[in-house]
Amino acid sequence: MTLRHLASLAVSVWLIAACGHKTPVYPPELVAPRAISDLRLTTSDSAIELRWNRPETYADGRGMDDLGGFVVLRAAQPQDGQLGEFRRLATIPVDDRDRFRQTQRFRFTDAQLHAGTRYQYRIQAFTLDGDYSIPSNMVQHVWQAGS
Repeated sequence: MTLRHLASLAVSVWLIAACGHKTPVYPPELVAPRAISDLRLTTSDSAIELRWNRPETYADGRGMDDLGGFVVLRAAQPQDGQLGEFRRLATIPVDDRDRFRQTQRFRFTDAQLHAGTRYQYRIQAFTLDGDYSIPSNMVQHVWQAGS
């Protein structure tokens, strides 16, 4: 056997050994959490409270086990102004993946409010790998002191 044949044989053996079962490749938009669709808003004398349920599947419907957390987004419109863009108000980490009983309902309280301002909220879920869902349904409220 020539050196050329031996090199060719070595490459062939290496390629065969490198072949194996690989997991399916999914596009990024399918490995993001399914969008939250049940965002709700309630008010108290001093704050706005948001509530939503844990997403349990990816956008493609497969079960999700790597929820990393949530981003709370808020847009504000002062009484005499334009509606601003949605901005990150808070990040809520989720660290109960290994627990038998995981948190199913989440809440966030916003107490940094100004009278006469319209507030709009959305939530985005994200995975441990940093894949973000599309924004949730939007909820809104015009804050009046003590409303």
